[in-house]
Amino acid sequence: MSSLSILSQSALSGGDVSSRSGKSLRLALALVVLTFLSACSSSTGASGVGCPGGAGTFTNASLPAASQWAYTLSGTISQSNGVNSYTEAGVFTADGNGNISSGMDDYYGTSFSGKYSISSNGTGSITVVLANEAQTLSWGITLSSTSPGSFYLIEADSFANAAGTAIQQTAAALGTMPRGTFVFHTHVATTGLTLAGSMATVGTMTVSNGSLTGKEDVLLGGQLASQLTLSGSLTAPDGTGRGGATLIDSSGRTQKYEYYVIDTNTLQLYEIDSGIVGLGRAERQTGAPFTTHSLSAGAGFASGSRGDTAASVAANGVAGGVNTVGAMTVDGAGNISAGSYDSVRDGTVNSNLSVTGTYSADLSGDGRYTFTLNSAAGTITEVAYMVSPSRAFFLVNDSTKVEDGTADQQSNPSFAISDFSGQFALVMGGYDATNFVDRTGVLQADGKGGLNQAELLNRTGVVTVPGCLPGTYSVASNGRVSASVTTLSPNLVFYMVSGGAGGKAYVLEADTLTQISGGMAEQTTAVVDPPGIF
Repeated sequence: MSSLSILSQSALSGGDVSSRSGKSLRLALALVVLTFLSACSSSTGASGVGCPGGAGTFTNASLPAASQWAYTLSGTISQSNGVNSYTEAGVFTADGNGNISSGMDDYYGTSFSGKYSISSNGTGSITVVLANEAQTLSWGITLSSTSPGSFYLIEADSFANAAGTAIQQTAAALGTMPRGTFVFHTHVATTGLTLAGSMATVGTMTVSNGSLTGKEDVLLGGQLASQLTLSGSLTAPDGTGRGGATLIDSSGRTQKYEYYVIDTNTLQLYEIDSGIVGLGRAERQTGAPFTTHSLSAGAGFASGSRGDTAASVAANGVAGGVNTVGAMTVDGAGNISAGSYDSVRDGTVNSNLSVTGTYSADLSGDGRYTFTLNSAAGTITEVAYMVSPSRAFFLVNDSTKVEDGTADQQSNPSFAISDFSGQFALVMGGYDATNFVDRTGVLQADGKGGLNQAELLNRTGVVTVPGCLPGTYSVASNGRVSASVTTLSPNLVFYMVSGGAGGKAYVLEADTLTQISGGMAEQTTAVVDPPGIF
């Protein structure tokens, strides 16, 4: 493709987009997205974006006949009172032949049907037709894996910028009440964009016969309330895996969610309280009871987190918020070494800061840990709940922000340039000094320091397919990948969870005045949930 395909937002028409009440949408970009993807797919077949040499065996059948999918997205939406926080979630059924049925979107509060198209390299599009007003939504997608399937998706509409994931549900688990002990984290906010309304939680809940008990740590507007007692209930999921959850903590706070069953071990959460937007995730806990020695000596952990600050999305559009990726090594006895992290806060970059520190497990053995990380920029305190000895959900205890994320044990004790190789599905979302941004596509790394990236990009409603973008990269022993991609950024940072086949990484665009992060996964494995986007 010799030039950019660009549609000006000024060419679109329509009224304001509503909140959950389902008022009319602006005209979606469904047909435009299909045109973009088809026009830029000479190397990968219809409905895809790619580079010469791109490969894959994905087809419409990669969303198999009668397969059910749960999806979540988060970002921003344009409404009559300005730009607001936005989260969207729901379920749908695919037929393996390009058709979607039995969809239910809980943001718009309506059922839907639609069409999808997938190219051989896993990129493609979904067009959703909402039943309540016959309006359309446009999503760009990149598949990461099949059997069970997962893919990244972005909003490709004029009125919203959002990014997230969709995961194939296990049919045998649908309609079955969850049970057991789960570790969860959530990030919620008021519909506006202020620190005061931002809240993150991490904790454990044990579910039995529809009742739940547990505890949680709550970071509200930067103020931490530790180890609050938790109670509540779950309603049984319907045939699509959708159920209801009510969580009540000992401070008297009540939160209500829709939950979506992925399998017997995993639930996605969607906040349904009036005036609140938010997402979460719960995963069955294994490995308890936990002690400080439960983390393997010499294990490296990669992490990604995302959050709100007092400057999150200023009125003039200047970027605010916080995005962080990093890695560290634990010794199995409470000490941290060989760590580093990269962070952008309110548009200011901290690049490749060294980290040492300590950690300890609570005597309760329920998986709650405290991490103290020391760097040149100061001390960071994190509260984490271990899903297993190799995975954690955490929040950052800092009175000036609300930041939370995930951490995963790395597969390699040491990484080399050859470990970053293969074809990866990619998603990123956030905003820079002038625009709200989301992107998805494929990145090819050659294991020698060269890469190519092809993406579908939405910048405040202007959708483009920029073509095949070349780049270079280097790899540090702790899994930090420093990359430069032409016309995108000279300062991309990936922290690898694993390398080669099945490789995963947390992603940050470490540019000044830019708050964009996400995740990537080699296209034989399940997606890494984008930090803070779930």
